[in-house]
Amino acid sequence: MEEKKESVVEEARERFRLAEKYYAPGRLQAVEDTKFYWGDSENGYQWPDEVRKMRQFDKRVCLTINLTAQHVNQIVNNIRQNRPSCRVMPVDDYADKKTAEILAGVIRNIQTTSAADDAHDLAAEHAVVGGEGYWRVVTEYESPSSFNQVIRIKPCPNPNNVYIDPNCKELDRSDAEWGFVFEDIKKESLEREHPEIDPISWVPDKMHWVKEDTFRRAEYFYCTYVKDKALLLENGESMLESEMEKNDVIRSGDTLTHSSGESIKIVKERDTERKQWNWCQLIGGEDKPVNPTKWLGEYLPIIMVVGKEININGEVNRKGLVRDIKDPARMVNYSYSETVQTLALQNKVPYMAAAEAIEGYEQIWQSANLENRAYLPFNATDDEGNPLPTPQRQPPAVMPAAQVQLLHLSTEEMRGASGQQNSNFGIKSEASSGVGIQRLKQQGEVATFHFPDNLARGLRYEAKVLIDLIKKYYDTKRIVRILGLDGKQEQATLDPDHPQPYAEYDIGEQDIQKVFNPSVGQYDVVIDTGPSFQTQRQEAFATMSDMASRNPVLIQQAGDLIMRSSDYPGADKIADRLAKFLPPNIADNQGGAEQQLAQAVQQGQQMQQHIELMTQQMQEMQQELQTAQSGIAKSQAEIEAKKQMAELDAHLADMKMHHEANIKRQQLLMDEQFMREKADLDAQLAMQKAAKDNEVKIILAKLDIESREDIAELNAYVELQKVGMQNDALTADVNKDIKEESNS
Repeated sequence: MEEKKESVVEEARERFRLAEKYYAPGRLQAVEDTKFYWGDSENGYQWPDEVRKMRQFDKRVCLTINLTAQHVNQIVNNIRQNRPSCRVMPVDDYADKKTAEILAGVIRNIQTTSAADDAHDLAAEHAVVGGEGYWRVVTEYESPSSFNQVIRIKPCPNPNNVYIDPNCKELDRSDAEWGFVFEDIKKESLEREHPEIDPISWVPDKMHWVKEDTFRRAEYFYCTYVKDKALLLENGESMLESEMEKNDVIRSGDTLTHSSGESIKIVKERDTERKQWNWCQLIGGEDKPVNPTKWLGEYLPIIMVVGKEININGEVNRKGLVRDIKDPARMVNYSYSETVQTLALQNKVPYMAAAEAIEGYEQIWQSANLENRAYLPFNATDDEGNPLPTPQRQPPAVMPAAQVQLLHLSTEEMRGASGQQNSNFGIKSEASSGVGIQRLKQQGEVATFHFPDNLARGLRYEAKVLIDLIKKYYDTKRIVRILGLDGKQEQATLDPDHPQPYAEYDIGEQDIQKVFNPSVGQYDVVIDTGPSFQTQRQEAFATMSDMASRNPVLIQQAGDLIMRSSDYPGADKIADRLAKFLPPNIADNQGGAEQQLAQAVQQGQQMQQHIELMTQQMQEMQQELQTAQSGIAKSQAEIEAKKQMAELDAHLADMKMHHEANIKRQQLLMDEQFMREKADLDAQLAMQKAAKDNEVKIILAKLDIESREDIAELNAYVELQKVGMQNDALTADVNKDIKEESNS
């Protein structure tokens, strides 16, 4: 590796200036978006400062109706309800499907023990609001006395304290070459955590590394490229030359020799480069890296999730949902403020009355809008007896129609800008049927689907980082906990020296030890989005409960499965109890009659072996009885032998009776199945016979019809011939008569 011309600190500060310049414009807008999202009547963040100050100076109403937060909450809470989950898949021929399932369980366990949902939710909320959010993956020791490192996921509460290499091309930032995570620490914390550093000579600077009472501390990840050689072996495997020492391999020319004595030929080799990640801390005015070490992973362990991101003429722009709905939200605030202002300036609905009409009743009429009276007295005539007009209430104040329209228009524009529908907020919409309402909800979710989809991209990158770190940091044999999608916990042994990716070993008492080596083979990750396992489980329980209410027989046949899908206390115990009452041919632990008979035969063979073993023990006891020297011992031996023989006889009789009952039960099952199959076969034969008989009858009917038609045609032909012969005879007679007449 070539020596760097500049120090690590100088390079890091230069990279920080580059990143700050790159991220600054978008983050200034993100801060404003976040404040707007958090606006209320106290902070007034949703009003421009100059407008708010002017309205306050003029004593005009300045209301904040924060509908923006509801639009954001709709997306964020939907993400929380439908948390994506990861699936690990084997990629090459050396990987194993079982190991992939275990790796997925280990990842879920790391996420659970780290409370990773909090980190994911916080990053997703920042992405929806301001356009970008972050979390990170770290390693730490299991306990203060342990030397085993574990992997944890930590949140990044302030996105503005994270900087990633802006030259990344991949959307998940997997090709980043450096990154920072900043924090400001107090002087007391610096003295406690870094007693070797003396900040007395530091002075405040423009980059805010040193302030009056705080110092900036940065975790700096950076990678260097180390020259190496890639070796292709004759068995098709490949390795790096730098990995030979780790694998106990020595190279001699074109041959690699393992410490066990096995050798293999090198078929081909080429020059290559490999990434070497490093980590250190940069603190205040310190000109040297603090606690430098190597980071064993292959990727930058900082995960970024964006809201919306697009490259405009070479400049990357990011934003969340808030920026698109800020102006409609300002319309809401302005329209409501002006409406309240208009109504507040109008007088209360007054009475119009002549002074003489209420003379003497002034106090009563002055409090008419404050008190509930049964009637209001007035003078009907004046002093001369002339009638006075009756006091009349004036029409109520009328809200201008333009303001009413603006109120409705502003709220509609907010939903139009976000793409969310009325049905997403539980508001009555144009759809009346349940299907129509659900489709409108889906349209609203599709309009904002890019937010959960971008989170899924970050989760996929997180899983890639975790799989890589599991291979690197879990470098000693250990027991790891596996967490299933349903929350069920299991254990497996991670052995980095195991030659196979997965193996199972019988350790007695019907227990199996699962051993896996994640370093053998390559694995990839797929993120499944949609309803969480808990949501699917609740929906399944509701569906099966509805089916069972309509078909009570289902409880007898699948009651255990229905109860296992519920999540209230005691459901598993009820399921276990229902499973005991299942018929033998339905229970999961039994197969068909043939399999049951095979099991019975196997049990009989085992029982026969057990009987032979007990018979041998009886013979040995009889021999011990014969060789007893003492009469008392002989008597005791006889008593003990008789006792054991009686117990053995009883046990044998019980086993034989159980075996005979089992055989009879299996035979009954076989007979029942035979009768069912025979009945089915007889029914099929009867149906086939009936079908054949119908075919024969149809053919005979057709033949009969055809024969009758032929006979009719023949009879017609005969009659025709008879008529022809009669005509010929008649013609002959006529000709004869004519001839006789002519002769005479």
